[in-house]
Amino acid sequence: MSFVVAFNRDRDSYHAARAFAEVGQLRRFVTDYYAKAWPVQLPGLQHRSAESVPPSLVTPSLQALLRQLPYEALRRVGPVDFPSHAVEGALGRTAARVARQNPDADLFLYSGSAAQAFAGPSTGRRILFQYHPSPSFIEETMRTVDELGSARPWTPEAEVDSPAMQARHLQETSLADAVVCASGFTRQGLLASGVPAERISVVPYGCPEPLPLAPVEPTRTCRFLFVGQGVQRKGLHILLEAWRRARLPGARLRIVASRLDPQMEDFARGLTNVQITPRVSREELRRLMAEADTFVLPSLVEGFGLVLGEALSSGARLIASDNTGLADLPLDPAVKTVVRAGRVEPLVEALRQARETFEPRRAYRELCVAEAAAHSWAVFRQGVRDAAGVAS
Repeated sequence: MSFVVAFNRDRDSYHAARAFAEVGQLRRFVTDYYAKAWPVQLPGLQHRSAESVPPSLVTPSLQALLRQLPYEALRRVGPVDFPSHAVEGALGRTAARVARQNPDADLFLYSGSAAQAFAGPSTGRRILFQYHPSPSFIEETMRTVDELGSARPWTPEAEVDSPAMQARHLQETSLADAVVCASGFTRQGLLASGVPAERISVVPYGCPEPLPLAPVEPTRTCRFLFVGQGVQRKGLHILLEAWRRARLPGARLRIVASRLDPQMEDFARGLTNVQITPRVSREELRRLMAEADTFVLPSLVEGFGLVLGEALSSGARLIASDNTGLADLPLDPAVKTVVRAGRVEPLVEALRQARETFEPRRAYRELCVAEAAAHSWAVFRQGVRDAAGVAS
């Protein structure tokens, strides 16, 4: 038993590929850019590698890389959608070629890049990793759960009204022998697509290894933090309205939005104690997470929300919607609050509760990092192996 694994970018820091590599079961890893496998090192991408995945096992996809270079340039100028369909299609063609060269290998392929290989002559098992809900499920969810959906003409999601992406999703799920996903919410979408429940395994993403906690200067200010795209899907408008209604004394909200819907910026107008900034460096983001008392992710649609684990590992308490992976992490209630997606008042109550239980010295940071350590990426990798039927 050995696996061909394929996915674009360093979506989960290569942990799916590492899951098989660390037990000697990785045949080939197909991805766009892997630093140690390229003769030319691209600026800012030197981190794209993993110690346990040797470059000799990596097949880069030049076409997948080229299709996202315009996006990388344009996003530095203004908001732009990631060209998921084109990039994943290109990666899928490379994965299909590698699968044909290794017809006896099992396939563990990320959604969007699996269809061509799954339809090929492989005699191994076809396992799909559904990292994000399907386009039709995204559209249906956003249409039905968002009580502020008509408050502004929000910028539409790229997946909405995308028959080609939905068709590829249905092809992949119909060809897959098994499907792995990171959250119960994504599982709901798979069930809605007709995938039998017995073929689905939920393996929540892990948390980064916590860094030593720096001493905290006692402060009277309770700091809340949101990190993500400032678009309807992420529920930022729900957070802004909840913040407006909560009227929290001695509290500040920092919003780091790599992409900001202009309507969202207008919606935030007049709010006090709110700071909105664009993308920041990794070092600055670590600092903000370490300073944050409570991290908030009120997404309407979320495959999991990797930033939740990053914030928890930094010592921040978590508030997130039931359409994120927080609902699947069995954390201590003192550090975890799950609210109903798309509804303002439950989030108002959660924000007020966090402010009322705020401690200037934030003694609960120790509990946060202990919980993060108990739900590590090593636990995720073991879950992937278990779902794939690989003995460790």
